[in-house]
Amino acid sequence: MDWLEEKAEQLKTYIRNLPFRRAMIAYILVLAAAVWGISYLTIIYCWQKESGIWAQYAGRGSLAGIVYEKGLHRMHELDFFLPSDKRKLLFLDVCRVWCPFFYAFAGMILTICLFYGRRLRKPLFILEKSVERIGGGDLNFRVSYESRDELGRLCDSVEAMRLELIRGKEEMWNLIERQKELNAAFAHDLRTPLTVLRGYTDFLARYIPEGKISSKKLESTLGLMAEHLKRLEDYSRTMKGIRSIEEVPFAPERVSLAGVGKKIAEVVFALNQIRDVEIIYEECSADVQISADDSMIMEVLENMLSNAIRFAREKIQVLSDYDGTEGVLFLTVRDDGPGFSEDRLINAMKPYCREYGEEEEDEHFGIGLHICRELCRKHGGTLNVANSIQGGAAVTASFKV
Repeated sequence: MDWLEEKAEQLKTYIRNLPFRRAMIAYILVLAAAVWGISYLTIIYCWQKESGIWAQYAGRGSLAGIVYEKGLHRMHELDFFLPSDKRKLLFLDVCRVWCPFFYAFAGMILTICLFYGRRLRKPLFILEKSVERIGGGDLNFRVSYESRDELGRLCDSVEAMRLELIRGKEEMWNLIERQKELNAAFAHDLRTPLTVLRGYTDFLARYIPEGKISSKKLESTLGLMAEHLKRLEDYSRTMKGIRSIEEVPFAPERVSLAGVGKKIAEVVFALNQIRDVEIIYEECSADVQISADDSMIMEVLENMLSNAIRFAREKIQVLSDYDGTEGVLFLTVRDDGPGFSEDRLINAMKPYCREYGEEEEDEHFGIGLHICRELCRKHGGTLNVANSIQGGAAVTASFKV
C-alpha cells in the first residue's frame, strides 16, 4: 500500500506541476474521452429502449415500410402507435441524436470550472492577497504555492520581490541609522576641539592684559590654535564625504611618540584652563618613531576626556604607555567619579548608550565610546572599559603602531 500511495502522490505531483498548455490539453482529452464514453452508453441505452417499444408493434403489417416511407421524424402521423409510445420514441430519438453535443457543452463548462478551481483559484487568491499586503506596506508574510507551473513560478517571483523589498527597507533603515550615527558623531566630536580652542582663548584673555605672556608663548599658543582650527576644517571635510563612521579614513604616517605626547599635553593644558576638574597627564617616557594616525589617536583621546569630564569630581588622570615588543600604544583616562553601573559596564560602547554613571542629560548623545571603539578598531586596537580599584571609571584605548 505504501508503494501505491507513493506512486499516486508522485502522479498527483506530476499533474499539479504540468504547465498550463499541457494541463489544458490533458483536461480536454479527458473531457473528450468522457463525452465519447457517456454518449456511447446513452446511444446504446436509447436504442435498447426504442427497440423494446418497436418490439411491441412487430406484428403490425407493413410497419417497417411505412416508417421507411415517411421517416422516423413523422412517426407522430402513424396511428397505430400509442401517444405515450410516440412521445417516448421521439424523446429517445432526440436524446440519441443530440446527446453528444449536450455532453460536450456540459463537459466544457465542467472542465473550465475544474481547471479554474484546481489550477487557478488558489494561486490567484495568493497573488491578490500578497499584492494587497505589499501595497499596504506589510511585508511580514511569505508567498508560498506548491505547484511549479506558471503561476507557481509567478508566486516565487512575488516572494523574491517581497524579500528584495525587505532587504531594501533594511538597507534604507541601516543607512538612516548610519547617517544618524554619523551626524551624532560629528556633533559629538566637535565639542572637545571647540572646548580646547575656548581654553586657549580664555588663557590668552586672562593673561595678555596682565602682561604675563611672553611673545614667544603668545606665538606658540596662536600656532596651536591655528593647528586645531585646521584640524577642525579637515575633520569637517572628511565627515562631509563619508556615509558612516566605518568609512573614516585611516592615514598613518611616521611620527614620534614624543610628538604625540606633546599634542596630548597641549589638549590637557587647554582643558585645564576652563574646567574645575584637574586633568593630570603622565607622559610615556619612550621616544621612538612610530607609524600612526595621530589625528585619529587625538580624536579618541578627546572623546575619552569629554566623557570623563562629565562625571569626574575633582581629578582626571591621563596615562600613556608604549609596548615596544608588540608595537602597541596605550592611552588610559581615569576619573574619580561614580564609575560605571553594572548595566552600563556591559552596554557602554553601544551607540546612544549613556556611558557613565546614573545621570542622563538630554544634550548627551551617548555615542562617544562607540566612536572610540570604531576608531581603535581601524587603528588595529581595542577599547576597554572598567571601574578603577581606586574608584571611578577607567577607559583604555590601544593602537597598533
